[in-house]
Order: sequence, then structure tokens, then C-alpha cells
Amino acid sequence: MMRASFLVPALLRFPGASARQDAWGRLLKITAGGAELSTGARLTRGETVLLRFELGGERLTIPASVRHSRPDDDGQCLAELRWNDLVERRRLARVLLDVLSRV
Repeated sequence: MMRASFLVPALLRFPGASARQDAWGRLLKITAGGAELSTGARLTRGETVLLRFELGGERLTIPASVRHSRPDDDGQCLAELRWNDLVERRRLARVLLDVLSRV
């Protein structure tokens, strides 16, 4: 499994039933299957969020489900996410492979 540790800024959008104001967060860990996110927004398990971020010069927009969330020591929400879109997961895997090959 490809995994990268970065601090990547990400815009969070909340579609559908959980529609609310956009928020910002930082992707702490990114894999082809999901990510770990720190944000000031309160996230709940099962909620869907749309993340927009840039990695390796590529702009990505990927829907994700919140698998787990908890407050961290700084009062931020630390969430484990699972990517929902198979096509975007494959694209992200290619971007990760490219980024990691340059490190």
C-alpha cells in the first residue's frame, strides 16, 4: 500500500443532507484508500465530505466517508477518511507513486 506523510491543506465541502459552511483542514497522511485529516470542523462517523487539495502539481477533488473521528490535544477534529470514488482513488494512487518516486 502506498502511503505518504505530508501536511497538505484541503478544502472540505459538505454535500447533501449535511450541507454546511465549507471548512479547511490538513491532510496528515494520505493513502490510495483514504487519509487522516485534522480540521476545526466537527466531523461525525458515516458523514460524507468532498475534499479538494493539490498534490504533486495535480488538483484533486475526492468524496470521502468519515470512518472515525475524535478530538485531538489541540481541540481539532482528527478524522480517518475512506475515499469513495474508485476513479479518483486510482488517479490519486498514480499521483502518490509519482510524488514518492521523486523523494
